[in-house]
Amino acid sequence: MNEDISTRKFWRNQARLSAIVVFASVSLSLLLVWLSLGDLPPDGRVVALWLGFAIPAVVSPVAMVYVTFQNLRNHRLHQRVHRLANSDDLTGLANRRCFTRRGTLRLAEAAHTQPTDQQTALLLADIDWFKRVNDTYGHEAGDDVLSQVAQALIHAAPADALIARLGGEEFTVMCDVSGPDELNRLAERLRQAVEATHIVYRGDVIQVTISVGLAIARRCDTLSTFLSRADKALYDAKDRGRNRFALAA
Repeated sequence: MNEDISTRKFWRNQARLSAIVVFASVSLSLLLVWLSLGDLPPDGRVVALWLGFAIPAVVSPVAMVYVTFQNLRNHRLHQRVHRLANSDDLTGLANRRCFTRRGTLRLAEAAHTQPTDQQTALLLADIDWFKRVNDTYGHEAGDDVLSQVAQALIHAAPADALIARLGGEEFTVMCDVSGPDELNRLAERLRQAVEATHIVYRGDVIQVTISVGLAIARRCDTLSTFLSRADKALYDAKDRGRNRFALAA
C-alpha cells in the first residue's frame, strides 16, 4: 500500500463528506424553517431564515472536524496494522504473506495482460555464510547486514519489481524480463550490488555475497512451483561455489 496516496485519498473523501453534510444540514434547516414560518412578519422571516442558515452552517463543520479527526485516528491505525501484516519489520520489504498474495496476483495477471515480449521472472537470493556473521559479530550485526542487503537489492532491482524477505537471510525479487539474457544481467547486477556493499559495525567492515536461483514462469506455474524451481536453482548456485547465480531448467 502506498501510504501517501492512501492518505491523500482519505483527505479527499473527508472533504467531500464534510461538504455533503454541511450542504444537506443547511438545506434541510432552511426548508424546515420556511415551512414553519406561518404568519410571521417579513422581518421575522428574515431573522428565522438567517438563523436557520447560520446555526447548521456553524455546528455542522465543527461536528465534522471532530468526526474527521476520529476517522483519521482509525485511518492511521489501519495503515499501521496493514504495514505490520504485510512488511518485514527489519528491512521494510514485503514479507512472505504479502509476497504470496501479490506474487500470486501478479502471475495470474501476467497470463492475461502481459505483452508477448515479456516474461515473469523470479530471483531467489540467499546470503552466503550468513551464520558466520552472527557467530562472529553477533545478531545485531546480522540485522545490519540484512538491512543493507535489502537496500542493495532495492537500488539494483527494476522499479516495478516485487521485492520481499521470505525469512531468515532469504530474499526474492519478482519482475518482468524480455528473456534469459536480461534475467542473467539482472542477477549479475544484484550480485555485484551486494558484493560491493560494505557494512561497518563497531569499527569492523563486514562484506557478504549472495547466491541467486533464477526461474522464468511457465504457463502451468503456480507461485509454489515457481518458487520451487528457483529454489532448486539456488541450491545449484551454492553447490557450484556460492557468490553466483544459476538458471532453473
